[in-house]
Amino acid sequence: MPTRAVFVRRSLMTGALTFGMLVIVGLAVSAVMDLPLFWTLPVAAMMTLGFFIDDSLRWRAHKYDRWEIAEGHLLHADLEGTLTIPLAEIDEVMTRLGNRVILQLSSGQRIALRYLPFPEHAARDIRARMRDAA
Repeated sequence: MPTRAVFVRRSLMTGALTFGMLVIVGLAVSAVMDLPLFWTLPVAAMMTLGFFIDDSLRWRAHKYDRWEIAEGHLLHADLEGTLTIPLAEIDEVMTRLGNRVILQLSSGQRIALRYLPFPEHAARDIRARMRDAA
């Protein structure tokens, strides 16, 4: 189940990193092109705000996602309905930065479980249930 605390922590970390990188690029451009420095902070702040708004829209799309392992299937419920994924179709379970679990299906499709508070535990549970189902 996605949590708001994970989303906020991720957004603050990526926002700070994005702002810092944009300021560095802006300062480098100012130095190379002999431009005044005052434009770098407002432009970096506006671009970072744009990325934060994009993250917020993504959060709104995923905050109602529910994942459950039941009887050899992984069930995904959201506002659009319910999806059932047989555990036998999952080839690989990976954790990624940003508190995500990525499922690689035998069809080649990848499914992301986002904003999980404990992605390692979720991945471990899915792998254990995959072994039990096999």
